[in-house]
Amino acid sequence: MNILNGIKLLSDLSKKDLENLSLFCQLKKMKKWEILFKEWDEANAMYILKSWNFEIRKRINWSDVILWNVEAEEILWEMALFWNDNKRMATAISKEDSELVTILSFSIKDLANKNPILLEKIKDIINDRIIDNKIVETTLN
Repeated sequence: MNILNGIKLLSDLSKKDLENLSLFCQLKKMKKWEILFKEWDEANAMYILKSWNFEIRKRINWSDVILWNVEAEEILWEMALFWNDNKRMATAISKEDSELVTILSFSIKDLANKNPILLEKIKDIINDRIIDNKIVETTLN
């Protein structure tokens, strides 16, 4: 069975596209409070959370601030791949034992560039997160 089956973000892809993309994916298991990546790390993958959730934290005014929680079926760090020069803009910490799909950056970028519906979905998520980030940062300043 393809580890990408049933993922809403990828629901418009053909079976062939899913099979090709799955060649560049792997399932990753994380323990509670384990750090997936840190702010300013180089982005080499996008993640789709299969179960449980992650806390997204950013250093603002010398304090760690929780920006949002990412829950099952949401993606992690599309912003670094598609918007922010391949640098992680925050730290992702698993709040529970979790499972996610790791998709190598070149494969998702290539597929998104060939599939305008997928690219539009990712852009919508990025725009929503930019707005959410600005709201959090504004309330802290």
